[in-house]
Amino acid sequence: MAERNVTETARPLPQKIERRLAELVQMEEFDAGDVAHCRAAYWSAREDWHQILIDCFERASQRRATW
Repeated sequence: MAERNVTETARPLPQKIERRLAELVQMEEFDAGDVAHCRAAYWSAREDWHQILIDCFERASQRRATW
């Protein structure tokens, strides 16, 4: 799993994410370190992707306006 420089957050993860992490541990795909990293990185990664999607939408809207 790619490591990111993140800081721990106090916000709990959504239940569906926690369930998926538990499934991955049970399937032996993740270990405790992977789960800890996901918990620490989830919100910053989510916010990064949200901004990427907004930027892509804005660029597409600008291109469409010039058609």
